[in-house]
Amino acid sequence: MTLGEKLKNYRLAAGLTQDELADRLYVTRAAVSKWERDEGYPGIDSLKLIAKQLGCTLDELVSEDDVRNQRAIEERAAKRMYVCAVASFAAAVLFALLAYFLAQPLYLIGAGCGACGYLVFAFFSRPRWKRMAAI
Repeated sequence: MTLGEKLKNYRLAAGLTQDELADRLYVTRAAVSKWERDEGYPGIDSLKLIAKQLGCTLDELVSEDDVRNQRAIEERAAKRMYVCAVASFAAAVLFALLAYFLAQPLYLIGAGCGACGYLVFAFFSRPRWKRMAAI
């Protein structure tokens, strides 16, 4: 999908006309029309403002790859990591209880491994783009 097609799709999804978008970007309607027909391209400053006005990222607007599909894949992977984090936490609790009630200190090794697994999986249970936004 070209930049012009994406620009038009995002503009229509935002419920804006070319005139309204042009007013928000401080350009003429003809400029917006030219961008949508791929007869010209906005500057980088305009692209940032366009992305902000249309409620998308600059990457989504100019990237050839489908960023939304990538985010969906990352969300599914994050859910799997969350399930693993919960399982690791449950294993840590189980081993700690076994060590306590059976008086077997070796079970504490399993509890420690489960706790470490929980920390690792809990960190990765957030999609990468959300982790980067938090930093």
